[in-house]
Amino acid sequence: MKRILAGAACLMLVFLAACKGGGGTEAERRFKAAGKADSMEAYMKEHGEELDLEALKAEAEAGDASLSQQFQAVALLCGAEYQNYLNTQEGSVWKDDFFAFDYPVSASCAEAYFAKVNTDNEGFWTSMEEAFYPYDCLMPMFGAAGSLEGETLVNLLAGAPEDSTLGTRIEDAVEDWIQENPGKLITVGDALLEGGYFDEWSLDEWRDTYFHSSLAPYQIEEPSLEEGLAYITYIKDVLLPVVEGKHGEDSFQRTSELTQEDFYQSELAVTVAEELALQEPGEGLPETIDIEGKKVIGLYRNLQTEELEGSPTALRIMGDFMLELSGEEYPASLAEADYYLVLTANYEAGEFYQTYGGSETQIQQINSSTSVDLYEAGTGVFLRHLGNVLETPPESIFTSYDDDAARYSEMTGADILLYMYHHINEPEAYTSLVDHLSGKSEAAAGEPVNLAGWEITYHSAEIVKEFEGGMYIYTASDGCQFVRGKFTIANRGMEGDTFLPMVYYVGEDPIVQVADEARENFYDCVNAVTYDKCLNSTSLEPGESKEGELIFEIPDEVAQSGEPLYIAVSLGSRKVYYPLN
Repeated sequence: MKRILAGAACLMLVFLAACKGGGGTEAERRFKAAGKADSMEAYMKEHGEELDLEALKAEAEAGDASLSQQFQAVALLCGAEYQNYLNTQEGSVWKDDFFAFDYPVSASCAEAYFAKVNTDNEGFWTSMEEAFYPYDCLMPMFGAAGSLEGETLVNLLAGAPEDSTLGTRIEDAVEDWIQENPGKLITVGDALLEGGYFDEWSLDEWRDTYFHSSLAPYQIEEPSLEEGLAYITYIKDVLLPVVEGKHGEDSFQRTSELTQEDFYQSELAVTVAEELALQEPGEGLPETIDIEGKKVIGLYRNLQTEELEGSPTALRIMGDFMLELSGEEYPASLAEADYYLVLTANYEAGEFYQTYGGSETQIQQINSSTSVDLYEAGTGVFLRHLGNVLETPPESIFTSYDDDAARYSEMTGADILLYMYHHINEPEAYTSLVDHLSGKSEAAAGEPVNLAGWEITYHSAEIVKEFEGGMYIYTASDGCQFVRGKFTIANRGMEGDTFLPMVYYVGEDPIVQVADEARENFYDCVNAVTYDKCLNSTSLEPGESKEGELIFEIPDEVAQSGEPLYIAVSLGSRKVYYPLN
């Protein structure tokens, strides 16, 4: 009997030794199998759902585990969680976007492992060199590690072995992490600056990472308004002096057509994941707004994020506006702010046809009329409506003429917003910058319409076959008649301009037409250049006005139908109609 027990004990010891020495831990065995599969991607596609994430997390956090074991456990944990995420995304593949979600299980483990480079530098690099295979295991780990310190990034870059696959992969992963986490700038910026990481950065790298990326226009995000303001403050106080010192003071600036002064046009806008409580206009609004010595935050609000796919985020801080503020106007914290200058967009989907290379293409665009309003900071009390700024998309936002995807309007320029804010008690100073229609589509004779700096007032009209003007007799074409409309035009802009020029720009110059009852057919002006009362191509200086006529040619059947006709005054997608008689 004793011999049997002794034999059983020996067999048990052999079995335990084999389990401990040959098999290794769960992470070691799984990592070795991943190596035989040639890549972490291949292994995770086949076995990712089999892995016990909680068991791997426990092994990654075990105090008695070696750094090599921790590395293997973390790499498997992050890889499996990333693959499980991909399984929920139709069409997504490995390497699509390692920074696409928050890694709820593995994030803390990845961050803790990378932080070991600061406390046990030698052991950290030894563990990496011992266990670093398969080579594609690093990126899910960096994707999971959303909260790395600047010291960690610097030490990862400084210790990465030169001329090795490990060193190259570490450098690439750190670079991706920095560019994918612009919102962490305040945490890592000082260390990276001191470590010389940015020394070779081009202006485009600065712009695309920390200011604006056309590929990911809403990528800079902070959890709160306070943290969003802190991000812009760091840009203003720390980063801008560095970038402008190397690339020039005009790196992010251009000359304003409005003020003839330089202003920031970097398109910096920080998304904040916080709702803004603003009150509706009430009674007893202040007649004047005191801005002397007051501090203001510029905000862009979009209430249609769910209605229109791909539209701007719900709330952003307008970075360029904030960069333009003087020290007296700039709040260092949310508590210091006296006012919110809020742009609230009203988006409407539209389309137009572009002829290019002999073919006509339908292009989708989004027209936006944006309300500019001043509120009391903190309380959200409404103080003043400054007007509606029309945001017309310029051609430059279309990536190609055969791209039929909808494009959203660019944010109103900082020069325009600052000019309006500084002249908030003088609305006549910025009358040409805002839309005075406020959603109105009809006007009565004698009521002025203000578009693009032109105040246009229709008075009356008559329909005739011909008329005399000085030495000439003007006769309509066969089958047509004239509509002679009497108008007053005034230049309310800030520079000289020409009304109804021979060459005009859609969305920039107003157009005046006659419309039928259904408002489906429109008839343009006839430029009667020899008729001295003709207002076409009239040039006026700011403040000047002129009375005169506009001549339209319409078909006989329209003129004689007895159906109502209209004078249509339009700018881009906006139209206001006067009844003809």
